[in-house]
Order: sequence, then structure tokens, then C-alpha cells
Amino acid sequence: MSVVNNNVASKHWVALHGAPAVIFWILLLSLLPLAAFFGGTPWLLLGFAIGIAVIVYRRPQEAPGAGILFLFGAAIVLPYGSRFDFRVQSTEMYYWAAGLLVITVAAIWRIGLRRVFAIPLSAKVFLGIALVAALYAEAQGAATSYVIRQFYGVLLLVLYFGIALQVGDEHLLLRRTATFGVLCAFLFFIYYAAVFAEYGFHKEMGFNGTQASFLAVILFLSALEQRKALWAVGGLILLAVPALIFMRKDILTFLMALAIGYAMKLKSKMIRLVCFALISTIALISLFPPVTQIASEKLRAFAVIDDILPAGSEDATSLYERGLQLGVALATVRAHPLLGEGLGSAFQWESPTLGLLEVGYIDNGWGYLLQKMGLVGAAAFLWFLVTVFRNLSQSSVALSACLLAATIVTMFSEPVFLHFTTAPFLGSFAGLLVRKACSGKAGAR
Repeated sequence: MSVVNNNVASKHWVALHGAPAVIFWILLLSLLPLAAFFGGTPWLLLGFAIGIAVIVYRRPQEAPGAGILFLFGAAIVLPYGSRFDFRVQSTEMYYWAAGLLVITVAAIWRIGLRRVFAIPLSAKVFLGIALVAALYAEAQGAATSYVIRQFYGVLLLVLYFGIALQVGDEHLLLRRTATFGVLCAFLFFIYYAAVFAEYGFHKEMGFNGTQASFLAVILFLSALEQRKALWAVGGLILLAVPALIFMRKDILTFLMALAIGYAMKLKSKMIRLVCFALISTIALISLFPPVTQIASEKLRAFAVIDDILPAGSEDATSLYERGLQLGVALATVRAHPLLGEGLGSAFQWESPTLGLLEVGYIDNGWGYLLQKMGLVGAAAFLWFLVTVFRNLSQSSVALSACLLAATIVTMFSEPVFLHFTTAPFLGSFAGLLVRKACSGKAGAR
């Protein structure tokens, strides 16, 4: 009888123990529509971050998923003000950054700074060079806000790499993505339906498409490996986010990762050959404007697709511009070979569509790296990538394929390893990959 009573008491304790989290989510989902209609979404978002920080402090293994899913949700419930015109001043990212900082500090406080920085030397060196590049730009008169923001991106890459390496749990991240990532995707669909009457099928700039594509890759490929049909459906739901806003690079990243995943996992030489052919084709479409233009025109030949595609979404102008940006960055390196012009420096280039521009942000990730950190920074970053990619394996197909696709495809169009909106994603994936490889080696011994 006492055993039965103890079991009942245990069940009640578990129920009560989980009650605060349930209440937290109910309050959030109840308040979100009110905040959207009457204002206050930024403050609700910060309150949400504090609640997540408490969860992360109690369960530090939640930190990688909590950080990246917060960013994904934040970009949806508080949309980027410059998503239709990058020249519009936007303040939403300050709230995203502040909320992520709260969550990250809670994780570091719980885990310990020394433990978080128990990482490979290449990551430490890359962060050190980024700090020197930031101080150099500050000394040269760069805007302090840009210096801080751009160093913050590199810092988050290394911090989330260290957090995931020490306490990360890949299966937990996948479960959270299958639940909360897909929930965020549905919130995006609500947003899209709300603006559809005004914009119809339209293209947007921003970061949630890239974020969703990374989550879609790891969830979908993991579903294929573990035969979880619901995860596969969740991955496709996440992929609908970049598809609806016509983010070409994000769709191609997903397809590239899928081809890489099959090439890594399958043993048939014929199927691998087909996969490598697909990888090469996707790389050509992703990186070379003439090939992109031909593929877009072929796609637009279908009447149904032609009716849906918004004007300008089929041309390769953006790729041409990214190539020009890389050329300007190389010219900067010739003048300032070691550290470029520093993190936070202004970037001036001639756009074929908008004329002469001076901006702090560069779309081409390799151009961004060379402009902001020079040859020294580029060498350190490549060293970091080599450290990570040495741990690629068939036991980590989803993480491996996502990181490779991000390096080959997405990095050409966006500095995904270096910007704070995406760096925690790839830092977490890299940390989980290395952690899994180290665990496997320890088990083999």
C-alpha cells in the first residue's frame, strides 16, 4: 500500500514540477495575440527570454536549442522592419539580440565560463583575432554600435560551439525543433496570411528563411535516419517558410544538404555518383549567375509557377551583386592584408541596381570575412572549419550535411557563421558534431 501511495505522490510531484513550464507557455500563447494587436511585443519577447533563461539555468542541456529557437521565434513574432527595403532603419534586432544575451548569460553562468571555453585552439584563435579586428576598427573611427554588433556575432558562434560541446544533446534539440520550431513556422503562416491581402506572394529580406532552412535540414535528415514520419513532416513545414518568401539560397541549401546526406549515408556507388552530380549542379546554380538565370527561366516556363513568382525573384541580380561585393573585399585585402578594415568598418561598393552604397553589412559571407578580418581572420576561420569538418561522419549525417551545405551555398550569399542571427545555429551544430565524435572515440577506447 505504501508503494502505491509513494507512486501516486511521485506522479503528483512530477505534475506539479512541470506545472510552471505549462503555465509559462499558456501565458505566452495567450498574450502574444494581444501584444501583436495592441503593441508591447518587444517587451513580451524580453519577458519570454527571461522565462527561457530560467529554464536554461535549471536544465543547461536545453541551451543550444533554446537560443536558436528563441531567435527563430523572435524573427517571426517581431518581424524585421527592413524586410522589404534594407535601407529602412530597423530596431527589432536590438530586442532579438538582448533576449538572446539573457539566455546565453544564463547558460554560461550555469555551466561556467572556464568550461564553455574548454574548446579547440582554432576556435579560441578565431575569437581572439575577431577581438583584435574589432579594436582595430574602433581605433580607426568605425561606429561603435557596428563594432559591437559584428563582434557579437563571432562571439556567439564560439560561445554556442562551446556550450553545445560541453552540455549539448542532439536528440533533445531535435525534439524541441519538432515541437517549438514547427510551432514558430505556424506563427509565420499566420503572419503571412495577415499580410497576403496587401502583398500577395512576395519576396522578403531577413533571416527567418535561413534559420528555418537549417532547422528543416537537421529535422528532415534525422527523420530519414530514425524513421520518424512526424519529424519529416515537420522538416517540410519548416522548409515552407523560406519557400513562401522566395528565398532561393535557402531552398538550395536544403537540397544541397539532402544530396550530401544521401551521399554520406548510402553505400551504392551509382547512387553516390548521382548525389555528387546533384551537389555539383546545385553548387553551379547557387554560385554562378548565368547558370542561375538559365535555371530560373526554365522554371518560369511553367505557367503555374510564373503566376506565383513575384517580379524579380527569378533573376540572378543578387548573385551578381554578391560577386561584386567579394571583388571589393579582395581589393580591401590588397590594401589592408592582415585585418582588412576591421569588424564594424563601413563597406563602399557600386551596386548595378542601386548605385554607390556605403553600408556596414555585406551579404557575401566570404567578402564579409575578408573585409572585416583580412587574411589573418580568414585563415583562422578556415582552421576552425577544418577542426569541425574533421569530425564529419556517417553517425552525424544531419549535422554534417547542414554545416557543409551552409559553407558551400549559404555562406556565398550571407555571412551565416558570423552574424548573430544565424551564428548560434551553426555554432551549436558544430559543437554537437564535435561532441558526438569525441563521445564515439571515448566509447571506442
